[in-house]
Amino acid sequence: MREDSFFDEAAVLESRTPEIHLLINQYITDKNLSHADIIRMLNVERSYGYQILNGKRTPTREQVIRLGLIFRLQLPELQRFLKAAGKPALYARNMADARVIYAVEHGFDYDRACEFAMEKV
Repeated sequence: MREDSFFDEAAVLESRTPEIHLLINQYITDKNLSHADIIRMLNVERSYGYQILNGKRTPTREQVIRLGLIFRLQLPELQRFLKAAGKPALYARNMADARVIYAVEHGFDYDRACEFAMEKV
């Protein structure tokens, strides 16, 4: 067996990110929000929202970003949150992502951040 083909399963298991629904529920608890509040703010159907919160469905990248805005995550936290969800990080050269980055860095509340991110340029 070649040394460079060695697969260290223990290292992979240790570096796993938590399942996204567990992180979402932790943030809900930490921020003292209710599941109903989150589902309403995400503007998704109730059953679909609960499936996301229970780990039966994976949120879209936009939903993960919206959750990050709801939880008022700082940019590094939001980038880790996206990574944990298996979604691409925010990229400043993408105009939509740049608007989200600007909103986060300037402390916009959820409604203002969403409004700003969706404004026509």
